[in-house]
Amino acid sequence: MREPPDKATLASLPLTPPSPTRRLLAFASGHWRIALLQFLLAVCGTLLMFVFPGVMQWFIDDIIPNKRADLIWQAAGLALAAHTGRDFLFYLRTRVNAVFEQRMIYDLRARLHRKIARMGLAWFDQRSSGDVLTRMAEDVPATQRVVLEGIEQGVTAILQIVITAVVMFLTNAPLTWLILLPTPLLAAGGWIYSRLLAPRARLAREASGEMNAMLFDTVAGIRQIKSYTYEDGQQERFNTTSRGLRAVQLRMMSAAAVYGPLMSFLGSTGLVILLAVGSAWCVEETLSLGELMKFILLTGFLYEPITRLHGVNQNLVTGMASARRVFEVLDETGEEDLEAGVPLGEVRGEIRFEEVIFGYGPSRTILRGVSLEVRPQQTVAIVGATGSGKSTVFQLLNRFYDPQGGSILLDGKPLTDFSKISLRDAISYVTQDAFLFATTVRGNLLLGKHDATDEEIWSALRLACADEFVQRLEGQLDHEVGERGMRLSGGERQRLAMARAFLKDAPILLLDEATSAVDNKSEHLIQEALEKLRQNRTCLVIAHRLSTIVEADRIYVMKDGEVLGHGKHEELIETSPYYAELAHAAFAPPGLKTDRP
Repeated sequence: MREPPDKATLASLPLTPPSPTRRLLAFASGHWRIALLQFLLAVCGTLLMFVFPGVMQWFIDDIIPNKRADLIWQAAGLALAAHTGRDFLFYLRTRVNAVFEQRMIYDLRARLHRKIARMGLAWFDQRSSGDVLTRMAEDVPATQRVVLEGIEQGVTAILQIVITAVVMFLTNAPLTWLILLPTPLLAAGGWIYSRLLAPRARLAREASGEMNAMLFDTVAGIRQIKSYTYEDGQQERFNTTSRGLRAVQLRMMSAAAVYGPLMSFLGSTGLVILLAVGSAWCVEETLSLGELMKFILLTGFLYEPITRLHGVNQNLVTGMASARRVFEVLDETGEEDLEAGVPLGEVRGEIRFEEVIFGYGPSRTILRGVSLEVRPQQTVAIVGATGSGKSTVFQLLNRFYDPQGGSILLDGKPLTDFSKISLRDAISYVTQDAFLFATTVRGNLLLGKHDATDEEIWSALRLACADEFVQRLEGQLDHEVGERGMRLSGGERQRLAMARAFLKDAPILLLDEATSAVDNKSEHLIQEALEKLRQNRTCLVIAHRLSTIVEADRIYVMKDGEVLGHGKHEELIETSPYYAELAHAAFAPPGLKTDRP
């Protein structure tokens, strides 16, 4: 017989994550005060509903038969006061509900955005931007509707059903039992519908994410689409994805088309039973006409929330599909701990790679035993063909990824000893794509130094040779650059990105093809600025244009993820055939024939 696992074994087993329903209820508990207020308003509003059926019975069984004209306005005033109070409470509940809804959306969206922003780059490498945006923009509102529907609609509907049933039982229990005959069938139908709809709702959310990803590709790549006249081809790709979403949604609608009428039919049978049996009892004079009218109104109060629960059920099923997608992200374990490690003190800028091995996947090795050394305040260039691993070196220096083998040292200590936040604060990184946010020139530059003055900003712009074109912009520092900086030229975007790095004034400067989109004049001026900057900081430069790095203190030559050699420009011309080929191609006059590859 197998022995039960001991406590240590049980403790080591992975815990089953709580269901999305429990997660959402725990999340909503942070807003329990406003939820309680909403519940109390619903209780009071529901109780006021039952004044009118009582007034109706009063009119039919007492006021009209006994010709009590003196009671007409008293009874009417009571009914009117009850309706006024109920509608006022409904107004308050709507206002409270709006506050509750927006707080839920804000909190859940903030948590999701914080999680996404702190995920490692490897997580983004495996997901499309459109799917991530769908989870933020569509799944979050759908998720919060689960709680909102459950509390605002579900709980109040159940409350109305319970109170109505109690009133009916207290009024006439035998007739109430007859009216409740269809309710087990209604409950069973709702359960079956939920079981059938849940997997379809999940597929619909995933298909929606795929379609939004396709739409994101269209918007982001619109210039490439137009350049290659690929509008029709992209439209066909989009239509294929859209057809998949349409098919899933049609299956959901087909289920809803059966579910709604069937539940309505079952609910109507209760009313038919009431009319038939109640009329018979009225004929036999075992039931008064006023009591029958009261029961007809109460039956409406009973089945109206049941009908409402059918809609709530559908929204809950689709909302739970979104909730699972949101919690999939919140439960991811790849979140970066930016504070883990010791803070960097004064940085000298000595960098060493020792037999570093790295790949973006098991079958995609990029760096194969790379070793290089950068002494403090040196300018070191890394050259090589596309795909040789140059940019990966910068990715590892920023600890966007960690190597699978070897070690990286900063000032003699492993890079992994330092907290990521202090490490990245010590590095100014200008990427090849020169990304700008859709805000002003000033807003983009303040990323480098949040409290920078305008004087400091203009100084950084001068260093990047960007001050002249910024002065010509409407609004200058307050000029809106557009999405991804598209209102500026490529060279202007790159110079602003460099100005942002200069404003940061970090002891380590990384330039990844930073001068690839500037003209010769700007390139010359930037080189002069780099000459001044390298006097008190460590600079690493990646460049295809060798003319920009011939004066570097040291040049590393990379090919296929390996370092083939290093030294100054003149030395490498003599000692590295591969570098000599690169230099010959870079400096050969235009149109010169050469046998070199």
